[in-house]
Amino acid sequence: MTKIWIVEGTTGVYSDASYWTVCAYKTKEQAEEHARNAMLRGKEIQKANPGYNHWDENRVRNEFDPEMRLDYTGTEYYTVECVLRD
Repeated sequence: MTKIWIVEGTTGVYSDASYWTVCAYKTKEQAEEHARNAMLRGKEIQKANPGYNHWDENRVRNEFDPEMRLDYTGTEYYTVECVLRD
């Protein structure tokens, strides 16, 4: 049985919450590092760009999550363990 770790992002609350898959790694450590880096970069972007709009083609990109979404709650990242089936 092969395990992988998926990095996921989330923003918003309740009915306005959104979740998305960012990427996957073969090790938990790599996935957690990626999630941590994405979160730190997301906080930098939020602080510097209070009117951030993920639909804007000219927006500042998070190199750890080019499709990052952001609202007033900020963006959080976490990892999920999953079994890879062949």
